[in-house]
Amino acid sequence: MTIGIFALWAGLAADPASAQTRTVDVPAGTLGEAIAILSRQAGISIAVQGRLPQIRTPSVRGRMDAGQALDKLLAGSGWKARRVAPALWQLVRAPSPPRKVARPPVASAPIPAPPTEIVVTALKRDQLLSTAPVAISVVKGDRFSGGSPARGSSDIAQETGSVFSTHLGPGKERLFLRGVADSPFNGPTQSTVGLFLDDARINYSLPDPDLRLVDIDRVEVLRGPQGTLYGAGTLGGVIRIVTNRPQSNETSGHVALEGSTVAGGGLGGAVEGWVNVPLNRDTLALRANAYLESDGGWIDDAARNRSNINPSRRAGGRLEMRWKPDDDWTVDISLVAQNLRARDTPYATQGTTRSTAIAEPSRNEFKLFRIEAKGPIGGIDFLSSTAIESNEVKSRYDASSMAGSLGLEGPVAFDEKRGVFLITQEFRLSRSQGPFRWLAGVSIVDAINTNFGTFTSVSHASKEARTQANLSLESAAFGEATLALTPMVDLTAGVRAFVSNIWDDPRSTTGPSIDQHGISPSAALTWRPAHGRMFWLRYASAIRPGGRSLDGAGTLTTFQSDKLQNIELGGRLSLLNGHLDLDLTAFALRWRDLQSDRVGLDGLVVTTNVGNASNYGIEMAARGAWHEFGAEFSLTAQHGRLDSAEEVQEDVRLPVLPDISGRARLTWGRRLGDWTLGAYVSANYWGASRLGFDPTRQLEIPSRWIVGSGISVARDQWRTVLSVSNLLDDRSNSFAFGNPFTYRLQPQSTPQQPRTIVLRLERSF
Repeated sequence: MTIGIFALWAGLAADPASAQTRTVDVPAGTLGEAIAILSRQAGISIAVQGRLPQIRTPSVRGRMDAGQALDKLLAGSGWKARRVAPALWQLVRAPSPPRKVARPPVASAPIPAPPTEIVVTALKRDQLLSTAPVAISVVKGDRFSGGSPARGSSDIAQETGSVFSTHLGPGKERLFLRGVADSPFNGPTQSTVGLFLDDARINYSLPDPDLRLVDIDRVEVLRGPQGTLYGAGTLGGVIRIVTNRPQSNETSGHVALEGSTVAGGGLGGAVEGWVNVPLNRDTLALRANAYLESDGGWIDDAARNRSNINPSRRAGGRLEMRWKPDDDWTVDISLVAQNLRARDTPYATQGTTRSTAIAEPSRNEFKLFRIEAKGPIGGIDFLSSTAIESNEVKSRYDASSMAGSLGLEGPVAFDEKRGVFLITQEFRLSRSQGPFRWLAGVSIVDAINTNFGTFTSVSHASKEARTQANLSLESAAFGEATLALTPMVDLTAGVRAFVSNIWDDPRSTTGPSIDQHGISPSAALTWRPAHGRMFWLRYASAIRPGGRSLDGAGTLTTFQSDKLQNIELGGRLSLLNGHLDLDLTAFALRWRDLQSDRVGLDGLVVTTNVGNASNYGIEMAARGAWHEFGAEFSLTAQHGRLDSAEEVQEDVRLPVLPDISGRARLTWGRRLGDWTLGAYVSANYWGASRLGFDPTRQLEIPSRWIVGSGISVARDQWRTVLSVSNLLDDRSNSFAFGNPFTYRLQPQSTPQQPRTIVLRLERSF
């Protein structure tokens, strides 16, 4: 029988001993609101077959266990709660008077479940997805464990609409949302998208570290500026990776092996696993995962007579501990580390071949420590989140074309080392129930950015190209509140006030600095005319502080803050008794003093303000399930253009972003006795786009398709998945750039990874 989970993820990670008595305080309201609150207070999750019943529930207060609280909530409703696991309850119809019925024959059961309501936390408080007045998408974590060619955070663009990625290579890519793209190059500017692992930001002013998505609960994607809640560098939106937290009621684990082959390329494989161990029942638990992955290369180098020069290797893991000092409070401590290496860059000059004098390897080393404490203070929820991050990116390019101007003997290598050491602290208070819901907090972001570049000849003579470091400190206070004007209409308003200081010498804050301050307001009006139907009008803004960048002559130049304002009209509908969900958003944004990274004639990246821009468009998404089939579809149509520019631009399109893009996915599943069968086919399309704002080299990235498919077979605790990415073996150009020192001298392209077959074997215990 198909079961749709009302996914209250906070409850999954909390104390599962639902027979224990707890203090329960659930106000009268709808069943959805009531069980969202009860799940958090009692540390349980609740499932329901099909759609959530549309019933009103009474207030329930006092000291009781989860079963007693559910009985009181459902009294007289025709429904009851049945415990199906230590921390999981199922809502079922109360039985009618017994009557004799024939037992149905054993038959196949569909796998895809009707879309059901879930709780999201990307808005920094628990909120039903169906009531969140923002364009948001959720991808379940199990999608990345065999049901998709996507394995790392840089692959999220393959699984949800309005997400776009550069293709500079593993550990060097940038993600863009909602038509907000400033540059494909990796300069000192903050990313326009905030990428978070739980509450810890993991990209800041460096590329996405491309963490392998192992043992995660879900990925939440918020499109549009999120300056009010998340601050600087979230002009386009936020991508939040939510991990599975330790559980203190059971010992469990999972292990998977993969083998892969690239058409015309090399072999690869991976091993990954996780384990959950209670250390002290009901109070202390440990969860750990680890992985080792190797991808085969597919680019050949004719000059060095080498094939498949660009394999990559990724190794890492996560260690988490959860402590529950009492029924209501939790303390989570996490350690995350990953090392990602690529032997060479994935660009070519003809087909899948190029010629370089030296290899162009890269390395991304990421480390994160995080501690989070949360619990109620009176009737108010409190959260403290502290994160310390170290990220370092090393890259080498063949710079032999610069040998003459540098006075060095060729071949010449350019080695770049960029790093960020980031400390963030945030305190939040919130109230998520009642007619007046609110959130307030303060945050501090302390970042040290470094950027060193050196040219080195074959004779080991060297010449320093760039030495730059700065200290950035941002302090902010923020708040957001929602008032129920009527049972169907809510008004939400928020604001963030910040102060930013940037010093060119991280060792001293006594010298001159770039001082900036500002506010990022937001507001939304929400109308819910009926259950499963919601419409909103939202205004939001974000500011990205300016800074300094070294030009080709070694002079520090200042670039200004850029500001973005966005207005959107959106709707979220549930139709056909929950079998079809539709999202539709129309947006228009204005971007002033756009910061952009550009490659100078010397091959070094410099940041400037290139002018003002605007973008308007629509985002559509549909998700449905019927019997054995499930389907997803999304489409983004946008018109992002420079309105005014510092230099004459023949092509005024914003970089990387296509005017039209879309994706579709069809799934099938069936149970045959003890066996579970599944299959999927997916297709992604990106229209043509431009590379960057360089008026002397206005390169275009052509339109392209990529198709994937897969089948799976499972029985008991075993599962086997065979997946094929780039099924049609399309090797179209996905990025018109590779080497910053030669891309003006010869055509360069990044062909899509050829057809890749992956066989995966899993075992759960």
